[in-house]
Amino acid sequence: MTLSISKATELAKIDSSAILRALSSRSFMARQENIEIVKDLNAANEEMDRAGDIGLTLSFSQVKMLVHAEGVWGRWFGASSEFYVVTTAIDGSGKPFEYKTQFFQGVKRNDHLPLGEGGMLVTYMRNPKWFVDLHMLVMESDSDLRELGKKIEEAKQQAKLGEILKFAGSAAVFDPTLVSQVVNGVDLFLNALAYLLKANGDDHVATVHDFYLKHQAFGMGRHPATGLKKFQGVEVAYEIQLTKL
Repeated sequence: MTLSISKATELAKIDSSAILRALSSRSFMARQENIEIVKDLNAANEEMDRAGDIGLTLSFSQVKMLVHAEGVWGRWFGASSEFYVVTTAIDGSGKPFEYKTQFFQGVKRNDHLPLGEGGMLVTYMRNPKWFVDLHMLVMESDSDLRELGKKIEEAKQQAKLGEILKFAGSAAVFDPTLVSQVVNGVDLFLNALAYLLKANGDDHVATVHDFYLKHQAFGMGRHPATGLKKFQGVEVAYEIQLTKL
């Protein structure tokens, strides 16, 4: 069944941070000159409410490495290296989630990571709440990865990410300030995890972090629309699909 959410889909092309700032500002929303923007935001939100039950699938279709292996062999002779990614997506439901990790060997500069047919699935959500936040950390591996799960939990505790998400999940109505707190909490988590992994001997390559609001159809579509989007040492493309349940 086709989803009729053209207004919300159109808003997915607008910077989500700008929309969040507008929703967070009572003065902005009250100004007469912004009435058309407010109408569009309200119309998009109503579209999503009418859509009913939906499923959200998020996957990376391409990840291109822009860095070479560390050391003289990598710089001058194009030696391959080993990389790994830590990724997930979360929403405002407060539901438990897990970080996925994937390891890649024999990767050289300008190589695309072998994500397999259909790309690298990050998550499937049923009826996402208020927003979806996707993030991925890309590291060059020089150490034993058996402690990776422990480092992830340590970073989550340092950023208090679990507490932030639990608080957001308990809210009865949409609050843009809570979304901002979650997005900032994710930034703290990613910085903490990168620091812990670098201290363990690995090298930070890139941090990928985007979010989309319900008003934006949770970002439905390909990002970017064409080509690849650069995040430090990688270029990526990912897709968010919505299906009627």
